[in-house]
Amino acid sequence: MKILHFIEGRCNPDTANGVDKTIYFLTRELAALGHEVHLISETKKDPIEIPGVSIHRVEPFRNCFSCPPEVRGIVDKLQPDIGHFHSAYVPGNISLAKYLRGKGIPYAVTPNGNCARVLLKRRPWIKLPYKYFFERPYMNRAAFVQSVGDQAEIEHYGIKVPIVEALNGIDLETLPEKVDLEVIERTVPRFQGRFVCVFVGRLDIEQKGLDMLIPAVASLGSEAKNLGIVLVGPEWKGSESRIREMIRENKIEDSFHLYGPAYGNEKFDLMKASDAFLYPSRWEGLPFAVVEAMAVGQLCLVTPASDPAGLLAKEGGGVVFPSTIEGIREGLREGINLSADKRTSLLQSSADIVRDHMTWNVIGRIVEKSYHKVLESD
Repeated sequence: MKILHFIEGRCNPDTANGVDKTIYFLTRELAALGHEVHLISETKKDPIEIPGVSIHRVEPFRNCFSCPPEVRGIVDKLQPDIGHFHSAYVPGNISLAKYLRGKGIPYAVTPNGNCARVLLKRRPWIKLPYKYFFERPYMNRAAFVQSVGDQAEIEHYGIKVPIVEALNGIDLETLPEKVDLEVIERTVPRFQGRFVCVFVGRLDIEQKGLDMLIPAVASLGSEAKNLGIVLVGPEWKGSESRIREMIRENKIEDSFHLYGPAYGNEKFDLMKASDAFLYPSRWEGLPFAVVEAMAVGQLCLVTPASDPAGLLAKEGGGVVFPSTIEGIREGLREGINLSADKRTSLLQSSADIVRDHMTWNVIGRIVEKSYHKVLESD
């Protein structure tokens, strides 16, 4: 099978961008399964190699709704059996999908959480018309839409074509054999003896629920002195200064530490050196950071939006709490007060979820089967 993926940007597997990770590992897995996999990368930067995948770098589209001759030439030369688009609100997806339809080539779409209804509150004067005139019609012409645990949001978006659930995952071979369990103690010595929670992701205040987390910690009162929150990740649109200001206003500077971004083994060191991994998001597709924390055997404290396909709640693999200030506060309390036996039980269930649902071999075979079903029906 000849498969063509498209990305606005390039696939960096070691980034806070979940879409990049999805495309990198999914295309690599499909190639490992014996398929001819191509990726068109719309970027000015040099592409990052993906084992087994042919990458075609093209310049950013000048006319967002017209497929450039260079891209049309790649499609004409390759004659792919099926295309696959990722994310949403990407004009290049619309124009290339239209060209594929004109040539009778089916395609799949993975929104990666970007059908979330709350996203329409961000610049609605642009996103609402775009949704109704471009995004939803193009997705409803797809052979199928892939859910990474966000099926309810995809359905609410108005998608009528088949929805295939294939979660985001992790390459277990990328996990470090050894971790530095003293990194937090060295970096934030005042946290020694406290229950330490680590958050890893871009510091998007609204999406990641940081504007709820900060007052939730403040509402713990004197209990906050027993808690340490380490925020790990790059700032997002000037968010770092706003976060520091919110922490000062709530008078809980002693309970927070902004670490900055961390990648590779350093990221895993921070995850494992903590007492729990905390992800209080309002919306997600399927956050890679949660999957990574589960894979290294860390207790996860998450909102329903951050719970991969609801599996932590359904199978008893973590602490799941409402995405409200009160919900986060009580979730932190529950995590702090877990018995040793309960913690062990949660971690075992979490490990089982990763093994059964979140390895790239499992995910790749689900997507592969879905491609075959589309092509066999033509």
